[in-house]
Amino acid sequence: MIPEENLIVLTDSKGNETELEFLDIIEYEGYSYAVMAQEGSDEAIIMEQVIDADGKNASYYDVLNDDVIEKVFDIFLKNNP
Repeated sequence: MIPEENLIVLTDSKGNETELEFLDIIEYEGYSYAVMAQEGSDEAIIMEQVIDADGKNASYYDVLNDDVIEKVFDIFLKNNP
């Protein structure tokens, strides 16, 4: 079971919720990327994290550039052996 403080619930534009385990934030080329995974999955999900103006909330966006995904995942692996 994943500790509650490591869980994040994302809601898509249709109102569907997905619960993910928050693994790390990676800074790359001036952007922040969240590395997450579904419980029981060995596949990482990498999304761009944008902190809202209030500084209390964040929005997450799909990363469409495969090179960025690869670089961010490589950094994640180095930081989390």
